[in-house]
Amino acid sequence: MNLGQLGETLVAETYLKLGFEVLDRNYKFAHGRQMGELDLVVRKGNQVIFVEVKTRRGNKFGTPFDSVDIYKQRKLVKMVKLYLSVKRISPDINYRIDVAAVDIDNRENPVIILANAVEDSD
Repeated sequence: MNLGQLGETLVAETYLKLGFEVLDRNYKFAHGRQMGELDLVVRKGNQVIFVEVKTRRGNKFGTPFDSVDIYKQRKLVKMVKLYLSVKRISPDINYRIDVAAVDIDNRENPVIILANAVEDSD
């Protein structure tokens, strides 16, 4: 298991402990131009959360949150809207985009979740 997969597994386990079910992991859009990938999609009741997972060893090159710049945020919003459309999920569903930072070197508390980190301004 590589570093990214390990981080995604730790984040998925965190959401499972919070009562969420995992809908998708590493969801890639099969049709059209390759847009990107949604790391994790979880659901609890009427709430769907799309999670961008960033895994690091230490902060030598900045925090994981630093890597989710405005360009990445816009791309995530587009992918979320496409996912909702492709999966025919009701537009009435409550959704948000979280960013989860995983510090593999932090054995006590490796996962930090920034809820609603990316806003859909459309």
